[in-house]
Amino acid sequence: MQCLPGFLSADLTFVARRSTLSSVEPELDSLGAGGEDDHVADYVRRAQAGDAEGYRQLFRLHVRRLHRMVHRLAGPGTDVEDLVQTIFVQAFRALAGFRGDSSFFTWLGRIATRITLRQSRHARQRALPLDETRDGAVDGSPEGASDARRALARFDAILASLSEKRRSAFVLHVLQGHSLDEVAAMLDARVGAVKVRVHDARAEIERRARQDPYLVRYLQGETAT
Repeated sequence: MQCLPGFLSADLTFVARRSTLSSVEPELDSLGAGGEDDHVADYVRRAQAGDAEGYRQLFRLHVRRLHRMVHRLAGPGTDVEDLVQTIFVQAFRALAGFRGDSSFFTWLGRIATRITLRQSRHARQRALPLDETRDGAVDGSPEGASDARRALARFDAILASLSEKRRSAFVLHVLQGHSLDEVAAMLDARVGAVKVRVHDARAEIERRARQDPYLVRYLQGETAT
């Protein structure tokens, strides 16, 4: 296991590589967009006071939503588990500076966005071409779900091909449900610029999806058969 910062005692080894999803029960899925659990503020205060259970609960409540965010922001070829661990470690290290001016997840998301985009640039990731999203990606899936899973893989390929600015704005606003103001804060951009990026990302995704036999049915509101 990778060594964690000194303030993360043995009681906090739940923030460990490859444990980020398997250690979280399904009922502790992402918090609803635009709101947070009533206990989050209390967990933040407890964690800031050095209480291990406060850290643990913040992790458990947010890890799945953060995992999805990082996956979408980073694109194919990224070690998402490792990035999620890094984000939580850095966020917990900086938690004393959290003043509650935004929701905890908005604050966490800003850290996650900065780390993920920096890592993506260093890795020089390439977008996965649509013709590489083969049937093998859905091996073992129930037959009735294979088309939907294939469509999702092809959507991810389109998303990964967008420019970093457009992809980030689209993921944070459309897929994660953050307000334009929150996204602007996360990306250190003007709200007007974020609106343009989201609009352009939508247009590009829709244009390419209409040319794809697996995706066009979803645009048309059809059900995969």
